[in-house]
Amino acid sequence: MRRAYNVMLEMQFATGARSARPAHKQAKHYTSWKEAKAAVAELNVAAHKATLGSAHVMGGCPMGDDPKESVTNSDGKFHYLDNLYIMDGSLFPTSIGANPQHSIYGLAYKLSATLLTQFQA
Repeated sequence: MRRAYNVMLEMQFATGARSARPAHKQAKHYTSWKEAKAAVAELNVAAHKATLGSAHVMGGCPMGDDPKESVTNSDGKFHYLDNLYIMDGSLFPTSIGANPQHSIYGLAYKLSATLLTQFQA
């Protein structure tokens, strides 16, 4: 649990978070990675005090024609490296507010079918 909390908190601060809080009943919002790491070392990770969960991660790699505002083009091709394609829920602009399984399947199918036609050409 401590390792998971530390990894999540470190990522949040590394990407610019001004405050972060692990899902623990005794935790508070921490304003630096150093403060968070020290606090996590002291948290009681007994059952019913510590919580760890995950959600359907979506967003983060927007699609678009302008590399300054997007990570991939509309075919899922990464703007800055040849032969790298992204075909998952990170292409959605944000959470779609529902279980994304079928939406991700559909998106991946559409993008992979397009990529296949390019390989066959």
